Amino acid sequence: MFLKLIGGAMVILSCSMIGFIIAASYKQRPDTLRNLQAALSMMESEINYGQTPMPEALSRVAKNCEGEVSELFRKTKTHITSHSGFTPSEGWEMALKDFSMNTALKQVDIEILSAFGKYLGSTDRDDQIKKIELAIAGLKQQETIALEEKIKNEKLWKYLGVLSGIMFFLLLY
Repeated sequence: MFLKLIGGAMVILSCSMIGFIIAASYKQRPDTLRNLQAALSMMESEINYGQTPMPEALSRVAKNCEGEVSELFRKTKTHITSHSGFTPSEGWEMALKDFSMNTALKQVDIEILSAFGKYLGSTDRDDQIKKIELAIAGLKQQETIALEEKIKNEKLWKYLGVLSGIMFFLLLY
């Protein structure tokens, strides 16, 4: 009897944790999109007002960002300053590939960042500023969608995890 209760509690706990983990991904996406917008705004300032060289601008942005967004800019800088001969757009694509594996971003978010990266370092300053503004606008739109999804789905997955755990407990007991 006691073992059944312990087993049931473990089932409820594990189902609840699965629900909370899925709900956390809905919380993480808007935060990441917001951090990316801030990072791109910093990049815009570095290019437009500071007229900073690309590797140094990437390094400064990486220092001022948090988490995986900082890692994206740091890896891009590493790729383009290595002696492998990567262009900024190639370095961005390689860093973005690693970045996309470790975040809750959707494919459409990655496509916006990829479209931005194609012009990184290959056009004049004014065109790069336009591409950054376009990427920021796309990310803002996706952030709005992500916030709506978060509101709709975060509680749903938390409740679903707990209630499915209780259901399994009742079925097994």
